[in-house]
Amino acid sequence: MASVDTEKKALEILADAVDRTVGTGFVHAAVLKAAQTLADHDYRQAGRAFRMLNFRETGKVKVVATESAEMFRQYGDYDGSVSDLAPDPRLNDIRAKSTKLGTG
Repeated sequence: MASVDTEKKALEILADAVDRTVGTGFVHAAVLKAAQTLADHDYRQAGRAFRMLNFRETGKVKVVATESAEMFRQYGDYDGSVSDLAPDPRLNDIRAKSTKLGTG
């Protein structure tokens, strides 16, 4: 049962990464459907759809999915906003000098 939950969560993370990088479209829909049903046919459809992304899009998805998986590993299942998580104290200096935040 744990392996099914792990596969489901991995596909959900991948679907979220696709949504955040290339948007909601047929790739996102295929991966999300595979996450919901865990059926072999849906896995194949998601694989075909994912292979249609170009190299740059695939790289972006990989980076975002890896970051999301790391956050999930550290914080567990979290449905709230990412901004609600405690900030990393090692990044305080960077945030303090950020010109985008108007403090630099």
